[in-house]
Amino acid sequence: KQRLDELPRDKEIITFCAVSLRGYEASLILKSNGFSNVKVMDGGLACWPYELET
Repeated sequence: KQRLDELPRDKEIITFCAVSLRGYEASLILKSNGFSNVKVMDGGLACWPYELET
């Protein structure tokens, strides 16, 4: 929440986490702070169809 001013308000922002719960919470925080083009990656990284680099 302390770094919202670092995010672009004119771009699409996609939030995500491991299973989308925190991604959903992050999207609510963004929307409540005036961000309008916010989406959540449903299912989070658990549903990502590609191999993840760690």
